[in-house]
Amino acid sequence: MRKRMLVCAVLLGTAAALAGCGSGQISNDYITVSKYKGVEVPKVEGIPDITDESVDNNIETVREGFAEIKDVTDRAIQEGDVVIIDYAASADGQPIQNGSGSDYELTVGSGSFYEGFDDNLIGHNAGDTLNIEHTFADDFNNKTLAGKKASIDVTVKAVREKELPELTDEFVRTISQKSDTVEEYRKEVRKLLEENNKEYIQSELMDSAWKQVLENTEVKKYPKDRLKEEEQSFYDHYEDGADMYEMDFPEFLSKIDMTEAEFKEKAEEAARSNVKEDLTVELIADKEHIKLDDKAYKKAKKELAEEMGYEDVKAMEKEAPEESVRRYILREKVKEWVADNCIQAAPEK
Repeated sequence: MRKRMLVCAVLLGTAAALAGCGSGQISNDYITVSKYKGVEVPKVEGIPDITDESVDNNIETVREGFAEIKDVTDRAIQEGDVVIIDYAASADGQPIQNGSGSDYELTVGSGSFYEGFDDNLIGHNAGDTLNIEHTFADDFNNKTLAGKKASIDVTVKAVREKELPELTDEFVRTISQKSDTVEEYRKEVRKLLEENNKEYIQSELMDSAWKQVLENTEVKKYPKDRLKEEEQSFYDHYEDGADMYEMDFPEFLSKIDMTEAEFKEKAEEAARSNVKEDLTVELIADKEHIKLDDKAYKKAKKELAEEMGYEDVKAMEKEAPEESVRRYILREKVKEWVADNCIQAAPEK
């Protein structure tokens, strides 16, 4: 999601002149932010303590990633097995669009298919055929199927189980560049979980504080040129999706169950939201002298490229223009400043 937001970002305009006052309110020709420094947010609770169980669970997940898959021929399906199935779903006696598949791989108990689907497979064997009935939720994202009953014909083609590697010093040396023994690896995993916990707390705090700032922001008027640019970015993104599936735009919209009028409304809504956020970032950055010098910008850009999974900065810039990258980094820096200056309220007991 962050990658898409980055790619779709557009050039920032020059920040308008601002005026501040003692109450903490700041404003310019476009917006007024009633409060941005010292906003009160709920205290973010991370994991109080990284337990041995947490470490063991993480290591177990790693072992599963290196598991060997072996065919099961002497027993029925049980939770944790990997099954290969063919399936075909219908509703009201008609096939459901995109509701069939062949050689579909499913880990029983993962919940990756329809809710309750996995439970119906348990106890069956390779070669079995069965029919599963499913009722879609009333708020199912496909409106044509919401609340309807579906019939799913399933053929179990194969049943497989995972054989996990034994946790030994030798195995540790194959998966870690820092540890040589199981004991060292447990310490490495614990440290990683602690770092992840700190990052989670900071991320949640930034989002919560920034949300409050945006709630404190009133838009007096929108710069029309920037609204137009944002709307065009929204359209461009979805038109690229249509091209990828070799569809014209109206056909693509119908596939995602949306009319052109509904899409236009969403584009306008997204544009207003993005421009409001951009204006807020610019105003706070200007007021608090939050800037990106060349050294800090290059470092942040390199870190962002790595985080987004790009090979290097140049690869990122092929998809995300320089000005878009700079805007994204500035926004994160302002959000971090807001979080560092917020007030965390202890949760009520």
